[in-house]
Amino acid sequence: MYSGSCLCENISWEADPVEVPVYHCHCSMCRKMHGAAFGTYAYTPSEHFRWTGKLDTLRDYRSSPMLVRSFCSKCGSVVPNQDENKSCYYIPIGSQDDGPEVDCHIFTESRAPWLSITDKLPKHDEFPPNTDSPVVSVRVEGSIESGELQGSCLCTRVEFKVTAPFRKIYNCHCRRCRRARSAAFTTNGFTAHSEVVFNRGEGHLKSYKLPEAKYFTQVFCEICGSGMPRISPERKIAVTPLGALDNNPGQHPDCNIWIDSTASWYVPINDLIAYPKEPPI
Repeated sequence: MYSGSCLCENISWEADPVEVPVYHCHCSMCRKMHGAAFGTYAYTPSEHFRWTGKLDTLRDYRSSPMLVRSFCSKCGSVVPNQDENKSCYYIPIGSQDDGPEVDCHIFTESRAPWLSITDKLPKHDEFPPNTDSPVVSVRVEGSIESGELQGSCLCTRVEFKVTAPFRKIYNCHCRRCRRARSAAFTTNGFTAHSEVVFNRGEGHLKSYKLPEAKYFTQVFCEICGSGMPRISPERKIAVTPLGALDNNPGQHPDCNIWIDSTASWYVPINDLIAYPKEPPI
């Protein structure tokens, strides 16, 4: 039995360990929704899926005519959503410590410019061959010509800019980050707190601080659930999820961290140096 939950654990589920299609999806909508390099989804028949927690904080956002995406309105984690025909659930297995093996990468033509993929999984520019699913293109907001590094949420109600290069960029595999963004890992860029500025929509931001954590807080758009930058004046830093960016930062992750907390189903997709926990100072 596979089980998972959102970061605040209000929404939880379980799925039978049956053979299902599992994809690392690099489409721009998944990157925006998760605030990560990609989303990893197990396409699980409805009869093999069960909700085990509350659903009072479950919120939906229609990202395209064919797809509704779901998230927890309390903590912002992406959670499973059912297809239009009610035949299967799309489970973001980043929220699960255990899960089925991944079959391939999809929509690699849309992958983040800062992501390197060096694993041996098959790679497809769109859906795998013989998959009867429509392809939806989405216009990514932001002006590359301006020379500024810009970002936005999936619904585009929140926009921000980063005014300086990232000092460090980490792929974090810790359980908190995986649960927060429901992804195999999160990729976060660090700047001074004054170097991230919201251009509009700051009133749509919600935050959730993990009660047992000293600092760990997730910031997300209340409309679409997308992960957004967290500005921390008390530590004088801003933490920006690179999946929220609209243009190329011209930088790449420095390393993988907290690799000891990697989900059991995840096979590394890159050759970056990896640290068991925090990186050396």
